[in-house]
Formats: sequence, C-alpha cells, structure tokens
Amino acid sequence: MLPTRSPSGTSEVLTAAGNGDQQAEIDALHKRCGVYTKPAVTRRILDAVGWKEDTDLSRSRLLEPAAGNGEFVIEAARRLVVSCLRRSVRVSIDTLSSRIKAFELHPGAAEEARAKVQAALRECGVHHRTATACAKAWIVNADFLLTAPARGGFTHVVGNPPYMRWSKVPDTLRAVYTDRLSSDMTGGDLFLPFLDRAMEQLCPDGRCGFLCSDRWRFMAFAEAFRRKWLPLLDVISEESLPADEAFVSDVNSYPTILIASKRPARTCEPNRSLARQGKTLEELGYIVKVGPALGHTPAFVLQPGEEDVEPELLQPWIDSSEIREGAVEWRGRRVVVMYGDDGKLIDLDGYPMLTARLKRFADKLEQRSIVRSGAVWYRTIDRIRARDWARPKLVVPELAKLPRLAIDHSGAIPSHGVYAIFAPDDNVEVLYEMLNDGKLAQALEGISPKVKGGYLRCYKRFLSAIRFP
Repeated sequence: MLPTRSPSGTSEVLTAAGNGDQQAEIDALHKRCGVYTKPAVTRRILDAVGWKEDTDLSRSRLLEPAAGNGEFVIEAARRLVVSCLRRSVRVSIDTLSSRIKAFELHPGAAEEARAKVQAALRECGVHHRTATACAKAWIVNADFLLTAPARGGFTHVVGNPPYMRWSKVPDTLRAVYTDRLSSDMTGGDLFLPFLDRAMEQLCPDGRCGFLCSDRWRFMAFAEAFRRKWLPLLDVISEESLPADEAFVSDVNSYPTILIASKRPARTCEPNRSLARQGKTLEELGYIVKVGPALGHTPAFVLQPGEEDVEPELLQPWIDSSEIREGAVEWRGRRVVVMYGDDGKLIDLDGYPMLTARLKRFADKLEQRSIVRSGAVWYRTIDRIRARDWARPKLVVPELAKLPRLAIDHSGAIPSHGVYAIFAPDDNVEVLYEMLNDGKLAQALEGISPKVKGGYLRCYKRFLSAIRFP
C-alpha cells in the first residue's frame, strides 16, 4: 500500500487487492524505522518548543510528520486540553480537531496511535465522542512526504523522523520518492526530506524540535539542505544524548535533539558567519582531513613498550587527549601503517611479527562489517599511509568545550577523533597564529553547533568554512 497522488493533490493509501507487495514494503520500512521515542524525551522536546500547559495553545497548531505509536501526539494532546481548561476554552471537536496533525504511513501503527490518543483524552475527562473524533482527525494514515502541505502552516513541529540510508529504502517507495521529491533532498538519508517538508510548513516565528541524526550538519548529501535552511533558522540548541536514553528500542544510533525557530520572512537573512567577508579555508587552499578509522584500535596501535611489529611499519599515533594548546604531548603510542606508498595493502607474508600480532586479534577483526562484506580480514577501515600525514599540520580535537589546536611536524597519524589542517604552502604557523589562544572558538561561532555540555564539534565542514579577510 504505497501512497499516490489523488486528483485533489492530497495523499491517499492504496487498498485495492493485489497490493500485497506494497504492503510488504511498508511493513519492512516500519520494522526498520519504527524506533519510538521515550516519553521523557518527548516531554523534553515539547517543553523546548513551547507546547506547554501554561501557554495558550488554543490557537496553536502542531505537526508530527511520522507519528509511530503516537507518543508525541499523546503528550501534546494532554497539554492542549489542560491549556484550554485553564483558560476556560470549551473542550470540543470544534476547538481541538484542527490543533494537531500527525502522519503515519503504516496502517497498524496509525490505528495503535489513534487508540492511545483516544484513551489519553478520555483520561483527561474529554467526552468519548470528542476523543474519538479528535484521534481520527489528528492521526492520518498517509505518507507525509507525498501529502500536500496544510493551509496556514503550523506554529510547532516536532517528531522523530525515520532514519534510513536512501539505498535501504524499499525499491518501489524509493522510486516514488525519487520521482516526486526534490532531487536536492533525496539520495542521502530518509530523514532529510522529512526535515525539509516539515520546516516548509512551519510558520514564521514557529519552533521545531526533532530527535534526529546530526549528519545533516556535515554530510555532503545535505549541502543543499544547509544552503536552504541555515539562513532561515535560528538554531536554539543541538544536544546529543545516548541512544538508550532517547529510544524505547536498543538501536545503534547517535541521536541529537535539534531545537530551532523559523525567522520571520522580513528578517530571513544569512547567518553572520555566512555573510562575513573574506574567503574560507577551503577557498584559500587549506585541506582538512579526519584521522583514519582503524576498526579495532588495540590490534593496530602499540602501547609504549610493545615491540612486536616490524619497526619500519610504525608511525607515531596521537588522540585528542594528547593535544594541548600549541603542542602535542605524545605518550609514545604508535600505529601500524598498513598501506605502502603505492596505496596497496601490505602483504603479511613479508612481516612475520605483524602477522603474529594480528592473529591474536583475529576473532575481533573478522567480526567487523567490512570483513563480512568481503574485505581482507586484517585491513583497517580507512587506508593508513605514512606519506598522507607527513606534511606539517595543525591538529584539532573533534569535540571540545574550548577548541584547541597544535602544530605537528612529526608525521604523527591522528586518531579518528582528531582533524588535521594542511596549509597549501606547508606554512601552518601563520594559520596557527590566527586561530590560537581561543580564537578558533571565535572563528567557529555561528558555524559549529554546541552539543550537550556546551561542547563544540570541529568537523571538516565547520573548519573548512572558517573565513578570513
């Protein structure tokens, strides 16, 4: 049952016989993406966007693009009823039915959500006819991405949009999305078009709150999304939290709570950081790279005193804890360089000491996804080649309360949690003087979002976007 355009331009769900394959795709999508939000996080997001009992919600409108089992709608409904009662607003179908709109593609989940919302309203003292009518009006069994925008927009948008790489979206549904959605928002991850269409329906001065990945901040597939929305939004907060704190299910994910407001049309101007004069580091020819991912650090990184690998294969290895402002305090760890200057993986036959070491970690190495996908059992995730890191460079920890940087002339290979900046003429001292002693944090203001605890993320995208006159 895949959504299709009806003559009126709205979305409907096909229910004709013979659509068993379509229903199977929806079931598969729901099984993969039906990861529900914990009530505490739902309450936290609703608080952050201002959908609260002590606020007059009688004229507000809330949108939920992917309702799931209805957790956001349940809590939003309770708050709406209490808000109305406190202001002597009559609780009826007329006063409530247009306040909330939530979409859910899976018919079973939509029905479950309606039942839970109806029960929540009854617990609030709402008449059973009103509760039934509101649950039906609020929870729509349709595809949000293929539904015509609501008239008038919404003052609040909240939710936990589905998170799935585009290549994993079921074939038929992916083809429909590719055909009907903007090409700027497809091809990367399914959550991106959900964010895009939801923000389009957010009224000026409205607030949105999403539990989502922060990959839109730095991945290439979201470049058009960033160009479109960063100048139009005031990002209030972006806070990372553990997956087990955010979701009911046990999932391997790194969620962030994004809270933002939409600027009024008359003041929709680019961020100060985007409007500043000067060229970016990228435009000036600087290269920013993240340290290589190993796949199993204990196998490839030797601690001080370990001498069980051929010396010619070893290079100094540093992580963020060894980076102080202005200097690298190397603790003596070394990493195995698994690739030659020709870019080819080394042959273990020529290195008996390394072979013996890696065999001790064989069980862990062979369990990695890259090996199950056909890679040689002993390779690192990313290519490690000494010449790639030999030039003078600035090293910057990926995450820090006060971003710091240091100059490295040793050819050290950084961990995957460290970024390196190479100058076009190898004169990194000039850039260091421009960014040291807290000036890096100032340069990242308005570019890099703060996460939980006030930390700044120094991803490649953010560092490359630093501008200088």
